[in-house]
Amino acid sequence: MRAILVLLGACLIATTPAQRVWDDFLGGLSSQLPWGWQVSGNTPHNTYDSAFVQYDGERLVITMRSGTLYQGYNSIRNVPNLPVVPLRADWRIETRVQLLRNGASNAYVQAGVVLFRDADHYLNYHLVLEPGTNRLFVSTGAEWAGQYQPPGVASASWAPSQSDTVRLLIRQRVPGGAIHFYYDLEDGLGWREASGSPIAPSAVPALEAFLTQGGFVGLYTDTAGWSGVNPPVARFDYLEIEQTPLPQDVNADGCVDDADLLAVLFAFGQSGCALEADTNADRVVDDSDLLAVLFAFGSGCQG
Repeated sequence: MRAILVLLGACLIATTPAQRVWDDFLGGLSSQLPWGWQVSGNTPHNTYDSAFVQYDGERLVITMRSGTLYQGYNSIRNVPNLPVVPLRADWRIETRVQLLRNGASNAYVQAGVVLFRDADHYLNYHLVLEPGTNRLFVSTGAEWAGQYQPPGVASASWAPSQSDTVRLLIRQRVPGGAIHFYYDLEDGLGWREASGSPIAPSAVPALEAFLTQGGFVGLYTDTAGWSGVNPPVARFDYLEIEQTPLPQDVNADGCVDDADLLAVLFAFGQSGCALEADTNADRVVDDSDLLAVLFAFGSGCQG
């Protein structure tokens, strides 16, 4: 009986493969990933300025420049980003960032991750310097059609001496379910959920559009109007994007279409573990899998 249960568990795990994108910035951005610096609707369109981007061991170091995505300004600088297909199943986006304020104290200096379609449709989740108090906290921002719409997710603040580094995690566990925002100060307490989290995707139009239509995941810095002699610096240790594809998306290309239907038809009647066309993980490709693809037809597809 134990052997049967172990085998069944192996089948269930094997039929839900995760797709993982990982870059630890060892010596630069990975040449195996389609990194870009373009942000549609921003001026300049290509945000890259090599004089302000360095690599320190396994860290991407961005010296902050004046520029922002806020409202109609759209003048952000140095935003490395990766294209992603629609995220419809269990997914997570995570990064680790250190914010060195270098004396900045009069602006909401920010560094974190941004999920965007273009410069006027985005959601960011970042480590923020609180003006006046010189304390740090994590927060979110969002924009739809150029109108700022903060989701209201944030944490309590803490002193930079406690930690100037944070891990940021955005996760949706169930397709169509709420979006959770976590952070970890690496103080031994592990992940904690920000106040106001979770939120429904429909509560933030830019996030919902990103999830259903795809877009870009970028690393984001913003001086928020700060001016001074020594600019703040953000150090990113890694970026991870992981998702479990829709089971009906048999070839895991982000779209349930004819190719997936054909894959089920060609595999029809097969039985065993780790069958890609076995959408319901019952170890056999049959009518139920065919119907699952038909009912999900068009999911994740753009255009």
